[in-house]
Amino acid sequence: MDTIEILSKKLIDLDFPKNKSRENVLKDGDTEYEGFVSGYVKTRFRGRNTCGYNFSLKKNKKACDECFELGKKLGEELIPDPDFKFSSIQFNKNYKMKKHVDKNNVGKSYIIGLGDYEGGELIIYFDGKDNPPTKIDIKNKFYTFDGNKYWHEIADFTGNRISLVYYNIIKDGDRTKEDFIEYIKTFQYVACISSINNYKNIEKECLDILLQKMDSEKIFIFVENMEEFKKYKKHISEDKYNQIVIGNKRDKNGIDLINKFFSVAGDEGLNKIIVDEYTFTQ
Repeated sequence: MDTIEILSKKLIDLDFPKNKSRENVLKDGDTEYEGFVSGYVKTRFRGRNTCGYNFSLKKNKKACDECFELGKKLGEELIPDPDFKFSSIQFNKNYKMKKHVDKNNVGKSYIIGLGDYEGGELIIYFDGKDNPPTKIDIKNKFYTFDGNKYWHEIADFTGNRISLVYYNIIKDGDRTKEDFIEYIKTFQYVACISSINNYKNIEKECLDILLQKMDSEKIFIFVENMEEFKKYKKHISEDKYNQIVIGNKRDKNGIDLINKFFSVAGDEGLNKIIVDEYTFTQ
């Protein structure tokens, strides 16, 4: 059996998780469909902000991860463009998606249809959302197009139809979790400024002092909420710190937040200098 046959069988037999987050593809009245993403996904820290990294690998059940590994192998074997790089694969099962455009993909995507289905062509509106579309057969073959640019949907089908969409969401300047870990491990110490509400004096009282002894990339500012984030961002020169991190109001002094933020890289060899409105220790 070749990779297509092996992966098709696995995906037909797979108990797909329910996806409720892709509202842009759901038909009226539907609240979920069978689908999951593997690879890199956008990361949020405690549900409110990004970590020191923008993207991390999605955690799925073992059977989904096995399909992802086979999916990567399939892409390496059959995607004709050797320069195409994908960060993620979206798996969709037996769902006729409504007309939509994608949101977060960077550049073109590659799509392929697997399974024992009939029909189910990819319908793309190259000349505008309300003009006649083009039907494209993607069964067992890859096709590439820009899903952010062109509206698209799925034609009626019978049988088991699974589509795999290979796409990239990582732009220049973004950082993966793995990159962040290696980056943090290069530091012997970092400075963490926490609970300073007087943002107008932060440069003079803290940053300028710290910058006499360390590089700006080693200085992290932790604030309580989005309102504080905007004030700090507006009043502080960006060349004087690495990143402003939005915390959590449940963290009374920010220490737990700071430790959590850097825990991904481990504490070995990394000394955190905690600076707050009451102390300046080194």
